Amino acid sequence: MSIVLRIKRVLITGMVFLLLSWNCPFVLAGTVVKVPERAKVNSKLISLGEIADIKGEDSQLVEALKSIVLGRAPQPGEMREISTHYIGMKIRQNDIDPTTLTLDLPEKIEVLRESIEISPKEIEKIVKQFIHKKMPWDFKQVTIKTSPAKGIVLATGEITYEVVPRKREDYLGVANLSVIFMVNGRVERKLWVNAHINVSKEVVVSNHLLRRHYTITEGDIRLEKMNLAELSANVVTDPLEVIGKRTKRVIDPNLPIKLNFLEVPPMVRRGDLVTIVAESDTLKITTQGIVSENGCKGEVVRVINTDSRKDVYARVVDSRTVAIDF
Repeated sequence: MSIVLRIKRVLITGMVFLLLSWNCPFVLAGTVVKVPERAKVNSKLISLGEIADIKGEDSQLVEALKSIVLGRAPQPGEMREISTHYIGMKIRQNDIDPTTLTLDLPEKIEVLRESIEISPKEIEKIVKQFIHKKMPWDFKQVTIKTSPAKGIVLATGEITYEVVPRKREDYLGVANLSVIFMVNGRVERKLWVNAHINVSKEVVVSNHLLRRHYTITEGDIRLEKMNLAELSANVVTDPLEVIGKRTKRVIDPNLPIKLNFLEVPPMVRRGDLVTIVAESDTLKITTQGIVSENGCKGEVVRVINTDSRKDVYARVVDSRTVAIDF
């Protein structure tokens, strides 16, 4: 074979080698950094190792490249674009020469922060379950509507939550609750939820006009279902709390009866003739007296002893008897 042919063969072989080398980055460099057009991250900072596939024989160099921070990650569920030029600049800032690497990079990289979405229905379920555990009402009597209408997006991880009510919450009408979401034990999101709590319950209602100082009987009242959220807190729901009581004011027909409308009628009235009983373990004395003031059962009232004409103080036992306690 002539010398000319040998030279041509060597040149052709060299050109083929160069062409193959351009298409195969592993031939030109020992460390390769390959980044896809789209990448996902979980943390708040974007590291090169999280978005790139980095391979090479120099383990220290590979770890140094992986630890390079490219910047803050976008909010959960959002995207950020990073350019090839920016990645090269960050590599240089960490004292690594990009020309010693094989960089397989697209012109732009879209980095998406992974996330978990909490839907409005899930938030509503969390709030309702909390209210059902805390409220004093029968579950069957209650309807609850909540806001907000929008869901929230959280970072990925172990998600926990806490519901915090306002102080002295009675879980009737509008309840303002704070829902705190945590990811891996750290507070990630806090939102306020308004819950409208309606309680349908039977309350005591007047059948007709009840005048002042009228003693209520069973026929004067009825039970009627109403929304407690629209009524005063002291509305009466048990008829036994009303029957036998006396009205302190005029009560209109079909009006829900409140506790502050009522009083216990006096058992003795001023001017009533009663028996005064003074009794010990060995002695019992009785005499007559005239009551000087109105008094309910168990109350102490002033009584005039008809024999001595002196005032004594005695406890009301019934409508005809008062007792002096030793």
